[in-house]
Amino acid sequence: MPIMNFSATFNLDYYRDAHPELNLLDDAELTAHYEKFADAQGLSSCPYDRREFLKKILQTAIDKRHLKTLEIGCDAHPFLIGENVKYFELTDAETLRTRCQKYGLNVDDMPEKIHFVSPTGDLNVVDEKFDIVFTSHVIEHTPDLIAHFQDVSKILNAGGLYVLIVPDKRFCFDHYNADSTISEVIDAFVGGRKTARLADVVSSIFTRTHNNPVKHWLGDHGERFGLRNAPPDSEGVTEIAGEYFFDDGKNLPEKILRLVEKYAETLEHGEYVSAHNWRFTPDSFGYIVDTLNKLNFIDLSIYRLCRTIWGRFEFIAMLERR
Repeated sequence: MPIMNFSATFNLDYYRDAHPELNLLDDAELTAHYEKFADAQGLSSCPYDRREFLKKILQTAIDKRHLKTLEIGCDAHPFLIGENVKYFELTDAETLRTRCQKYGLNVDDMPEKIHFVSPTGDLNVVDEKFDIVFTSHVIEHTPDLIAHFQDVSKILNAGGLYVLIVPDKRFCFDHYNADSTISEVIDAFVGGRKTARLADVVSSIFTRTHNNPVKHWLGDHGERFGLRNAPPDSEGVTEIAGEYFFDDGKNLPEKILRLVEKYAETLEHGEYVSAHNWRFTPDSFGYIVDTLNKLNFIDLSIYRLCRTIWGRFEFIAMLERR
């Protein structure tokens, strides 16, 4: 049994209350409506399928039940707080604060202490067990998905939950990039991948489109083959070996050659490069996790998997350690 109980991702009463225009439908008709229309229309179907409601539910349970929690990748704004929560990051608190200030981020909410630090994102530095591990927009950056799941499992108590907020590639800057496949996931594991592929680094800069989820939901995905699909803001900047890259439509051949050069430096020094290594939808994420579990690569299984809500570019998943 999981450490926390969440209602099914399709909660009939909640669905009816959340969409009063459907009140005239009986239970069978309402269920049929959910199955036929909820995904395409981005309809909310449970109390925790949006980050703000998930946060309230998790925080309340952690505080009341004193659930030991680890947040991976809290950055400037931790999702969860309190005496029962610890943090894992690539740098210590002082370095993290300096970096976030450099990007103009508000650091008032930043934790005073980062409890576990690894510049390469190695969770093996964590020497405690937790009831809940939480990440938001982290899983897509892990070079080796299977190894990451295995490392999370090592630090979860039996029945513990790995709670994730995951970008949906259909509604973010990855729209035109292909979904990740189970074969790619296994290939990364067998090959012991430790950093992003060069192809993913290039894609994160030069083939991205805009990151406005409302526009994506309305069918405006930007130019597929345009050189300037996204503005050169902080979200469109990639740092490699201390140098910053973004696509402003100018001198692209020189930029790509320089990017390749800096990428080679990171490989030589064993440094971590942040890029979207994986691209998911709720369905593809669920399929990959289920398949890895059936193949005994991981002992985490899907506990709850939410749909992406209209106007959002992320979905919520919960994996249980058996």
